[in-house]
Amino acid sequence: ELSMQCILIALNRFLQEKHGSKMAFLDGNPPERLCKPIAAHIESLGGQVVLNSRIQKIELNADKSVKHFVLTNGNIITGDAYVFATPVDILKLLLPEDWKEISYFKK
Repeated sequence: ELSMQCILIALNRFLQEKHGSKMAFLDGNPPERLCKPIAAHIESLGGQVVLNSRIQKIELNADKSVKHFVLTNGNIITGDAYVFATPVDILKLLLPEDWKEISYFKK
């Protein structure tokens, strides 16, 4: 087991610095060289990228898979697969009770 705190601190600094990508991770700024290509790939496969939206709740199916996301504005996001970016502390608040016993989320 390994603490990711050092890595997260370094990456946080890297993402906030104007020239942080000169640390040899990327050949440009992270939003342009990392985030946009990922979003473009998702969209090229028919997916949808929703930005600046806050998840209020993760609703589950009976089998504990994701049924949909409920956003704070009341919208419901449904799909075949889901990816959302959030700080770990926020994820802990959103984590459905049924998932809290899964070993992956206990860490």
